[in-house]
Amino acid sequence: MSREENSPAKIESLPLSELTVSPLNVRKHVGNLTDLQNSIGSMGLLQPIIVRPSKVGLEVVVGQRRFLACKALGWTTIPAVKRDMTDREALILSLTENVQTDSIDPIDRADGAKQLIEDLGKEMPRTQAVEWVAKHLGKSSATLYDWLRLLETTEGVKAMIREKRIDTSVGARLASLPEKAQEQVAEIIHEEYLPRASAVKVIEKVRERLREEPALKPREIVKEVIEEAEEYSVTVSFPGPQYKALFEGAQEKKLTIQEVIRRAVKKYLNL
Repeated sequence: MSREENSPAKIESLPLSELTVSPLNVRKHVGNLTDLQNSIGSMGLLQPIIVRPSKVGLEVVVGQRRFLACKALGWTTIPAVKRDMTDREALILSLTENVQTDSIDPIDRADGAKQLIEDLGKEMPRTQAVEWVAKHLGKSSATLYDWLRLLETTEGVKAMIREKRIDTSVGARLASLPEKAQEQVAEIIHEEYLPRASAVKVIEKVRERLREEPALKPREIVKEVIEEAEEYSVTVSFPGPQYKALFEGAQEKKLTIQEVIRRAVKKYLNL
């Protein structure tokens, strides 16, 4: 880690005009800053950012969103801790901070982990590099490999993961499918509101069927799997007898999840 790690942190007020976001910052998608801007505007900046000197000036290593929010608010200076660090130290710090706050885009997180693993891979076998990063981040090696699998999905699937339309663990399994099938299967999983365990089973079945018959259409396979799966069911909790009566016999009628939700909302709103 940083050579000044054990030194008392000196907080300085640095001109925003002299700061740039470090290219090593693992967060590439900052998201909506409105809430953060409102918070800083109301409460002030509660935690300083961390910057490092570079050939082009001072780079923001930790606190990118805070930096951008303060800039948007029209601030001219910002509380910061200046710290000398190597490229690797900057990458480790940026990745660690973003993983700890658990607010980073899953694809950005995976890309940052890959970048660090490749850098460490110059000095050690890849498996050891993965284990080192996993231990440093407090994750299992299996989790790291799942992150890396996300990068093997199509751009369409990545977008769905970023938008939280599908779970990251499901996204990692989708990487095992041919590219042409990934988005089709992902869309149906989202449309059918499949829980994680069911989604994983569907993906495995699609992979097996496509190995046997590559010409099959993935969407048709998924529909067949869902219809055939005995474990595919809906559990509905009823807040009162009137709702229970409304859904009586739902399983026998084979109502879709969408229909169950539509009826519940309609009943709740007295439509």
